[in-house]
Amino acid sequence: MWNNKRFILTVIIIFGTTFYSVEISGSEPDAAELVRTVRESENWIHDVQSLYLRFESKWMRVPGEHLTVGTELGAECPEGCGTVEKLPQLQPGTEGILEYAMDEGRVRFLNQESGQGYQLIVWDGKQLISHEKYTAVNQEKYSLNWTPQDSFNELIAFQTSWPRAQPHSFWWDRNDVEECLSYYGRPEEFKITGRTDYRGVDCFVLEFYPKDLLGIVVGQPHQCDAGIEYRLKYGYIGEARGLADQFYRWYIGVKDHRPYGIVWIVSSKPHVEHWMLDYKQIAEDCWLPMTQGYELYARDADGEAYVEARRDLKIAEVRLNEKLQDDLFRIELKKGIEITDSRSGRAVTYIYEPEPPTLLGKTLPDISNIKCESGSNSNPEGMTLLCFWDMNQRPSRHCLQQLINKAQQFKDKNIAVIAIHTKVDKNMINKWIAENNVPFSVGLIEDDEEKIRNNWGVRSLPWMILTDENRVVAAEGFAVRELDAKIRG
Repeated sequence: MWNNKRFILTVIIIFGTTFYSVEISGSEPDAAELVRTVRESENWIHDVQSLYLRFESKWMRVPGEHLTVGTELGAECPEGCGTVEKLPQLQPGTEGILEYAMDEGRVRFLNQESGQGYQLIVWDGKQLISHEKYTAVNQEKYSLNWTPQDSFNELIAFQTSWPRAQPHSFWWDRNDVEECLSYYGRPEEFKITGRTDYRGVDCFVLEFYPKDLLGIVVGQPHQCDAGIEYRLKYGYIGEARGLADQFYRWYIGVKDHRPYGIVWIVSSKPHVEHWMLDYKQIAEDCWLPMTQGYELYARDADGEAYVEARRDLKIAEVRLNEKLQDDLFRIELKKGIEITDSRSGRAVTYIYEPEPPTLLGKTLPDISNIKCESGSNSNPEGMTLLCFWDMNQRPSRHCLQQLINKAQQFKDKNIAVIAIHTKVDKNMINKWIAENNVPFSVGLIEDDEEKIRNNWGVRSLPWMILTDENRVVAAEGFAVRELDAKIRG
């Protein structure tokens, strides 16, 4: 599904339609004011504290024998597509859901297609986590990053039809709105060219002919990042076809001045179309099109346009300014999965091992399953210091020697010390205890070492844990040089 990059780049944006035009009767409204009104109707989305949207999605596509999925305008017609007697017909495709959630510090995007897989991206307020799973090839991947910027692709408008009348800038996706307007059109650059019935709605027809932009490839009009290979093949506007043969057509409701359709037209033929219907007021001055969709057009051997793919969207659930549950912004990373981690500034791929949970502020776990070779692991009346170590590791041996040197200090302050060895070799450990005159308890892990280390939150060796007099963990994972400060609290 998502590994077909040409298809996703084309399908995600989509505009194009057929229409008829009639003369405008009565007084003609001002085109620039209409554009400003339309754009203002989208701006409530910037004032919300939270928003949750769930779409039901249904694809229809032309069978593959007629046209290769993702074929772009100007590309050669696949073998056989010019021999059919009539234009290819759409066939029922996959169903799925789109889900969006955002509040003042978190963002979520989910695109799922039945039988194909899904893409889930979450910014949880601290880091970006992405999970993609492809059912057809039985493959999945996870990604981590420190920033949500450029990761959500304008969020809602990326795969839906609204809001699409202007560039938007959100805290997770900063854009230069003024610069992007050259792609969307400034209000004074639009002209009213007619009036028509568009999908059952009486609409003004507005058109915008771009003049100053570098060019439009695919994706959102200002997102010319389809990849060098794709750009070389299809070019920018002005390079491949020239600016004169491409323009945008808007359909704006006569009564309510809301957008109902936006079409990208190339060489007088529809290329991509978005439509927005069934507006519903979800809050004061907040209107949302509950039915949306888009169509992707292709050309046959004779240059005739036909619909190659269509997506119908219906909003099944909307929640505005409600507290969103934490589970929406959580992706569980499972042990053994492959992760591409870009948090360091460069992409590193590794097999994930979960970090053990922290014990800070919690009561010390049961220590009875750790056998002491010397001393006792019984509950002391004072503070307790535990050190997980491995005598075969130099930093661990150095840590133990430092603790041995502090033995009298521990005794004076009634601090019980237990050194817990993570490898079971009784003869070697007993020999080391004797040779180094270890004055405190030394324990051995006899059961599942990995399980015990996870229960105790041990992330590396050596690892020290300090409790208060009530056996509540006050510090963990610190160095010996920090010990005195930890003891003083």
